[in-house]
Amino acid sequence: MKNTRIYMVLLMSFIFMLIVFARVNDVQAAGYDGMTVGKDVEVNKSWNIKFNIKLDTNTVNGSNIVVTDSDGNVVPVSLQVGQDGTNIVVTPKTQYTYGKTYNLTVKNGLKSAYGKSLKDQPKMQFTVKSNPTSSGNAKYTVTIDAGHGGTDFGNVSKSGIKEKDVNLSVALKAGKILEQNGVNVVYTRKDDNVTWDSSSDLQTRFDIANKANSDLFVALRCNSYAENSQVSGIETYYTDCSDSAKNAAEKIQNEMISYTGRTDRGIKAGVYKHTILRGTVAPAVMVELGFMTSTEESALLGSDDYQNKSAAAIANGVLKSLGSMDGNKGITISSISNLSDNITVGSQYSLPTSVQATMSDGTSKKVPVIWSADSIDSSKTGVFTYNGTVPGYSKQVLFTLTIVSKPTETPPSSGTPGTPVIVIDPGHGMGNDIGATGINGLQEDDITLAVGLKTGAILQSKGINVVYTRTTDMRSVPMSVNESLQKRCDISNDANAKYFVCIHANYFTESSAHGTETLYYTGNSEGEKLALNIQNSIVKEVGMYDRGLKDGSWLYIAKNTNATSALVELGFVSSPDDAAKLSSDEYRQKFAQAIADGILQTLGYK
Repeated sequence: MKNTRIYMVLLMSFIFMLIVFARVNDVQAAGYDGMTVGKDVEVNKSWNIKFNIKLDTNTVNGSNIVVTDSDGNVVPVSLQVGQDGTNIVVTPKTQYTYGKTYNLTVKNGLKSAYGKSLKDQPKMQFTVKSNPTSSGNAKYTVTIDAGHGGTDFGNVSKSGIKEKDVNLSVALKAGKILEQNGVNVVYTRKDDNVTWDSSSDLQTRFDIANKANSDLFVALRCNSYAENSQVSGIETYYTDCSDSAKNAAEKIQNEMISYTGRTDRGIKAGVYKHTILRGTVAPAVMVELGFMTSTEESALLGSDDYQNKSAAAIANGVLKSLGSMDGNKGITISSISNLSDNITVGSQYSLPTSVQATMSDGTSKKVPVIWSADSIDSSKTGVFTYNGTVPGYSKQVLFTLTIVSKPTETPPSSGTPGTPVIVIDPGHGMGNDIGATGINGLQEDDITLAVGLKTGAILQSKGINVVYTRTTDMRSVPMSVNESLQKRCDISNDANAKYFVCIHANYFTESSAHGTETLYYTGNSEGEKLALNIQNSIVKEVGMYDRGLKDGSWLYIAKNTNATSALVELGFVSSPDDAAKLSSDEYRQKFAQAIADGILQTLGYK
C-alpha cells in the first residue's frame, strides 16, 4: 500500500517550475502520465520535481531521472536534491535544442528514504521555443577558434591542466549546440593534431575563418595573472571598430556570467592587446573562460560541468547576436588610403590598429589592420615604411613614419637670433577628451595630432625649436579636461615658448557650417598678427572658406600661457566638404604647411 500511496501522490503533485530570471511558473501534471507540461520553454530551463516524501539521495542519479529528445537520445542533465530531500532540480548540462520536444521520465529505481520504490514511471513532455535566428532563409556561419594546440600548451595550471585542452573541449561542445540550431560551424581545429608553427599560427586561423565567409569569429582562451593568484573571473574582448563585435561580446559575456556565476570582468575593446581580433573579415570576439592561475577557477576550467556550462553560454550568446550580423553581408572594402605620420626621436609611439576604409556602398568605416612589425624602434631618425594587411582587402596598406631629431626644448639665452621655441598643441587626445566626432566617425583628436606633427616637422626643417604638448594618442592616460589644459600650458611655460599654436577642428549641428577661423587674445597685437597670418595662409593655400578672426580671450590656454597664443579651427568635421579634406592625408599636409608658413611669416622668416 505504501508503494501505491507514494506513486499516486507523486502523480498528483508532479510539479514543474521554471526557474529562469528568478520567476516561478507552476504547471501541475494532475495525474496524466505523458502530459505536456510546457511549450516554448527556454533552452536552459530547469525543472523542479516535488515529491510527497523524503528521497534516498543515493538513488537520485541519471539512471532514474532521465531526459530524452524526440529521437530517444539521452540528454545529459545535472541533478540537485533540495535541502529537505523532497525535491530534485533537473538542469541541462549544455542546453536544449530550439524547437525540439523532450520527455522527462522518473523511473522506479528512485526510492524514498525508507527504501520504498515508485511503482510506475511517470513521464512529462515539454517543447523548447523556436530558434530566434531561424526566421526567413537566414543561414549563418560561425568560426570557433580553440586557442593554442599541439606543442603550444597555452597557460598551464599548477595542477597540470592545459589551456589548449580546455579551449578545445569548450569549442567542440559550443559548436555542437550551434550546429543543432541550424548554424554552420567552422573550427580552426577539431583536435590536437596541429602542425602549424607560431609564426603562421594566427594567419592559419584567419584564413580558415575568411575562406568560410564567416559571420562571426569566436576565439576561446583562458586567462592568467602570475602576480596574483586570487584574480579570477570572465571577460570578453571584441574588435573595437565593430558594433557587431561589441554586441556579440555583450551577449556572450552576459550568458557566461548567468550560466557559470563567476565574477563579471566585463567586455573590453581588445585590438590593442590581441592581434587575434584583427585578422578576420567577420566581427571577432575573444572569450577568456577563466584564470588558470587561480586555484579555484583552474579546477573549474578542467571540469566537465563547467565546460558544458561555458559551451552552452557561448552558444546561446552567439545565437542571440547573429541577427545583427545581416547588415555586414555583401559590403566590401573599395579603397584605403596610405598613411603617414611624423614623430620626434625617442617618442613612445604605437602603430594604429585600425584604418579608415571606403566601403562598396559609399560609406566610410574603420577596419582593423595588422602591420609587418608589432612595434617600432624610435631611437633612430629616418623615414620608415610598414606594410599593413586588412582582412578582405587585397592590397597592402603603406604606413610611412618620419622620425625627426628631438628639438632642444630649453631655448638659448635671451637675444640669440633665429632660435625661437614654438609650442605646437594638437588639441584634445588626452584622457577621455577626444574632441568632436564628425561625419563617418571622423575624430577631432586624430586630425589635430596628424596636422600638429606635420606642422612641427616643417618648422624643425627650418631650424625652429619645436615643443609638442603631445606626440601620440594619450586617451589611455587618466586626466580631466582641465588637467590636460593645464598640462599644455605648463609645457609651454616651462619651455619659455615664444608662440603657442593650438590646433583644433570645429563642429556644428547644421552641416552647412564650414570654413576656417582663428582665435587670439584680443588686445594682443602680436597674437592678432600670428592669428591673421595663419588664417590667411590656410584660406589661400588649402582653399578653405574664410570665417575670419575670432575673440579667444576666454580660452584657458590664452589666459594661462606666457607665450603669444593662437587657436586655429581648421574646419568643420560636421561639414561634408570640410570633413573630406580633414580626413585626407594630402590635405592634412596642406593644413600643416599653411600653419607653418603663417608662423614663419610672423617670425620674419618669410
